Amino acid sequence: MTRITKAYLAAVVTAGAATTIFGLAHWRSDDLARFSVFLLLFTVAGMLKGKVPGITGTYSPVFFFVLLGSATMSFAEVAVAAALGGVVQCTFRQAARPSFIRICFNAANLVLSTASGFVFIQRLLPGLTEQPRLLCFVLGASVFYVVNTGLVSVVLTLAEGGSLSSIWKHWCLGSLPFYLVGALIVGATITADSAATFVGVILVAPPILLATIYYRLWLRSGNAVT
Repeated sequence: MTRITKAYLAAVVTAGAATTIFGLAHWRSDDLARFSVFLLLFTVAGMLKGKVPGITGTYSPVFFFVLLGSATMSFAEVAVAAALGGVVQCTFRQAARPSFIRICFNAANLVLSTASGFVFIQRLLPGLTEQPRLLCFVLGASVFYVVNTGLVSVVLTLAEGGSLSSIWKHWCLGSLPFYLVGALIVGATITADSAATFVGVILVAPPILLATIYYRLWLRSGNAVT
């Protein structure tokens, strides 16, 4: 591992840790039962990881529950849940034991991506307060996706060589349909119920998990972009 790669990993992990500490320092939970269910959903989502052909990294439906959590929970709650999902995604059913830095990077990546999307979904930036909820959701989902795939693409470029644009393009082409369909499901749920109730979250969880399983089978069938 080169010095540049180590420095990049350290920077991402440090930023992720700082973001998590900030969230914990402002901890708020309006419903511990709801938070517990979300932790379970994030754990299951982390287990349902898949691989895009030709790319070392993995994807998972954690993305969708981050979007739901950003609309229903405090930032501290969704950040902790995202970090948990990242750890599970990186450690569950691995052929080789992942390094500690890899586990930390995966968790930090999801925390930073979550924070980036959260500020848009919750309309925390100046000028977003009066914007339609659906528009802010789309912006938040897009920002999360770009940050998440961007951070992974950079580390893959540093570790494996090659072109950053080529790796990011391949990653996007292979995973975009999955993320797009799931985001549409979550967006429809939030739009239909502006309060994004807990019942709505429970009802939308099975379709998201089923879509993940179907997409994994589709990738294995050899129909994905290569």
